[in-house]
Amino acid sequence: MERTATPSWPSWKVLSACLLLGLLGKIAISAVLMAPQGFFPWVGPKASEAATASKSATPPATTVPRVMSLLEKERLALQARENAVATREEQLRVLKREVEERLKELSALQQRALEYLEEEKRMQGEQNRHLVATLEAMPADRASRLLEKMDDAVAAQLIRRMKGKEAGAILSMLSSDKAARLSQRLLK
Repeated sequence: MERTATPSWPSWKVLSACLLLGLLGKIAISAVLMAPQGFFPWVGPKASEAATASKSATPPATTVPRVMSLLEKERLALQARENAVATREEQLRVLKREVEERLKELSALQQRALEYLEEEKRMQGEQNRHLVATLEAMPADRASRLLEKMDDAVAAQLIRRMKGKEAGAILSMLSSDKAARLSQRLLK
């Protein structure tokens, strides 16, 4: 039986060297990071401008009145904005009331117009009934002469309201063209 060559693991020497290099690198990085501030100028946190005392910085005693004046200006601007919003809200309330009043007026006007139309229809119906009764009371030849001169739509409406016997008698006295047109309208 032949032995096959198995890959050998790195030797202990190589592993020891890698570990030693890693530890040295860690120590070097720790030393750089743990050094006192300013020892390495490129490493460590930078002092902000606010934390460093400079000769041109104003002392805190003079910034308080400045901040207070800025706050007062902002308060006045907010108050002016609030007043403008309140004024607009009041204008909107007034407009809303006006619109609601006009809507009430329009709905009342619409209701009156509908009542007027209903009354007109009722009166027209009464007039038509009276005319129908008058045409039925007339002799057929006289009623046919009146219907001959009327508009076809009105004549058909009147004949439709008449009793069958009277309507037939009147239709028989009309000219054949007019009787045919009225009969056609009566079918609709």
